[in-house]
Amino acid sequence: MHPALSPSQIQVLHHLVTAEIPAPDAIAATVRGLDQESITADVQTLSWMGLLEVTGESLVITPRGKAVYFEAECATLGERLAEVSVFADEMQRRTPSLSPEMHALRELAEGAWTGTEAVAYVERCAKTR
Repeated sequence: MHPALSPSQIQVLHHLVTAEIPAPDAIAATVRGLDQESITADVQTLSWMGLLEVTGESLVITPRGKAVYFEAECATLGERLAEVSVFADEMQRRTPSLSPEMHALRELAEGAWTGTEAVAYVERCAKTR
């Protein structure tokens, strides 16, 4: 289990996943859309947690930092897919004529079907209508 991170800490790690960035300064923070006031505290905390390192004039994400970042991303995407599934259930309940499409969307969001399987199901249902 990895530590809970604030949205600004996740944003700092997001930038570091793709490349080193200069040690926090006003220009670097502004260009990346980071809040200058919180970045200094975030860098200190993330460094203390072992999620990034300050090397000379750059910030570098550690392997543990990458793991924590991707775990947070997976959790966010999982929540989003669960919301898609709930939405599909609600739309299917409200509009039964859309049932095949909403059923396929829910199965796709839950990982039970691939995109190809979902499209094939909708197409089969359309032929029988």
